Amino acid sequence: MPTGQISTGKLTIHTENIFPIIKKWLYSEHDIFLRELISNAVDAMNKRKAIEPDLGEMKVVIRVNKKKKTLEVSDNGIGMSASEIKKYINQIAFSGAEDFINKYKDKQASIIGHFGLGFYSTFMVAEKVSIDSLSQRKGSKAAYWECEGETEYKMEAGTHTEIGTTVTVFLNDDSKQYLESAKIIELIEKYSNFVPYPIEFEKKVINQQEALWHRKPKDVKEEDYKEFYKKLFHEYSDPLFWIHLNVDFPFNLKGILYFPPIRNQIDISQGKVKLYCNNVFVADDLKQVIPEFLLLLKGGIDIPDIPLNVSRSFLQNDEQVQKITQYITKKIADSLKEIFKSDRKKYETLWEDIHHFIKYGILTDDKFSAAVKDLAVFKTTQGDYVTVEEYQKRNKTKDKPAKIFYAASENLQVSYLNLMKEQGIEVIFSNSIIDSHLFQHLEMKNPDINFVRIDSEINENLIESDRKEIVDAANRTVSEKVKEIFDKTLNDNIEASFNKEDYADYIKKYPDAINTLAPYIRTREDFTHVKPYDIPAAIREKLGSSAFQALLDRAVMTITTQVKYLKAKNIPAMVVFNEFMRRFQEMNYIYQQKDFDMLKNHTLIVNPENEIIQKILNKYEDNKLEEAQLMVKFVHELALLEQKSFNGSELHSFIDKANKILTMIT
Repeated sequence: MPTGQISTGKLTIHTENIFPIIKKWLYSEHDIFLRELISNAVDAMNKRKAIEPDLGEMKVVIRVNKKKKTLEVSDNGIGMSASEIKKYINQIAFSGAEDFINKYKDKQASIIGHFGLGFYSTFMVAEKVSIDSLSQRKGSKAAYWECEGETEYKMEAGTHTEIGTTVTVFLNDDSKQYLESAKIIELIEKYSNFVPYPIEFEKKVINQQEALWHRKPKDVKEEDYKEFYKKLFHEYSDPLFWIHLNVDFPFNLKGILYFPPIRNQIDISQGKVKLYCNNVFVADDLKQVIPEFLLLLKGGIDIPDIPLNVSRSFLQNDEQVQKITQYITKKIADSLKEIFKSDRKKYETLWEDIHHFIKYGILTDDKFSAAVKDLAVFKTTQGDYVTVEEYQKRNKTKDKPAKIFYAASENLQVSYLNLMKEQGIEVIFSNSIIDSHLFQHLEMKNPDINFVRIDSEINENLIESDRKEIVDAANRTVSEKVKEIFDKTLNDNIEASFNKEDYADYIKKYPDAINTLAPYIRTREDFTHVKPYDIPAAIREKLGSSAFQALLDRAVMTITTQVKYLKAKNIPAMVVFNEFMRRFQEMNYIYQQKDFDMLKNHTLIVNPENEIIQKILNKYEDNKLEEAQLMVKFVHELALLEQKSFNGSELHSFIDKANKILTMIT
């Protein structure tokens, strides 16, 4: 174009619809305009490099001018002549523009990357955009193009004296953040960190240029992996280990997945697995590319065949993506199995940092579960780690299904643990909030096993089951006396309730009860109520132990007392909590995050041979009821301490009781 000559014109047919669509549809994705400009620059440099392979340094230079509110992206790539600008810019990829508008104008879809429209993403943030370019073709003259986001543009002679292109974005008032250095650096590191040419900003090269996953694993040293991880994720500590993905057939995929320590609660938003397409960042929300449990990891995956603006529906339905997902899952499982088999000690050392990941994977991905379920290990009371199968071999039992005893930790349920150790029963430790889910899952897959927390029941091996009790003059055993004391002290208003039909069944079974209980029952509407512990001892004896126990079974009590002679006489009482209900409430807590006292309803196992329990019984029989009740409540709270942490008011109540107990010591 002769110097001084200016031409004007309109963009191709129907393109007046393009700018509103760009500005409306891509409102939440403004950042990617810089990615597109850098990618165009890289493409131009690749083309020039192909023609001039011995060319010297090639780079992208970004400049910001806050006064002029401009952002420039310059390259020394192949450049464009005036005719090429008309062809590639004015005609908007010169084919399909009208079809594109008709196809997409009523749909919420990203349009960058389609029909060569990446350049036009600049109009999301610009009042005006200009191009100044000098083509590599011999005899070419610099050309200048300018457009204000409408259908009109102007062209004139450019000022470029060296081959290459400068795109200048005149930022609008809503896009001033792109004048800030920190923002530019953030976008370069996020989107264009691994493009193969230096990106210079404020006289510094910002990008790393090479993604380590493009090297062959045999050519990468351990320190290279660690350094790359720290730079990519701004970490200070080393990863535990990593898996290098490198496959060319039946699909093209390269990447590195790092295992960071996962000591805390599971949070898939913590992990960062980034998806790239030919070194350009695409996304880090990869639920459609990799299984959800792998989002606990950190790393990068480069899939050249995925478009820059890949849609969720594409990822969900594409057969190639599904094959990639299966490959990654298998590769991870194979790597874990290899460590487990070749270096068990190393695997066990890593376990505390990776168990969340493996357990979550078992629960959420069937194929991964099938591959690694036998790799789940648990620390034992012997100080080593065992799989479920190894536990069963070491702890053979006649129980069907076989019980696998576990404890919350080495520092909780200590009395239970000591009892189990003394009887030679091995216990594994549960160290994750999702273990209840895992145990449920493993039980479903293998009905021959049953995970039982040691405080869910009193194992028969811990009880002196053949112990014969002495009966007093009123024909009452020690166990019956202890149960009554604890039941009455720990529960309010103990009352048995029968509806009309149930009470009729009760009388049918115990016909003498209709007259014996007459003075102690009250009826209301169709219900019969009786308070068992208000019945005098002589009447209870007349009623019979079986009929009296049937009354107790009908009474609703928050805390149920069971009296059992434990082999460890030094333990006064232990709290047990139904395994099924505890699991249910733990799972409910995980999903709903609601505060609740899962121990509100529980069973208290009282050991009548313990010295403290005998003292309580003596005080009760000596009519020192207040002292006996105080000791009962204290023993109960002492047992609860092994199950949970007390809140402020609970701790205050416990200390108050302890102080009162001390005053009773003479």
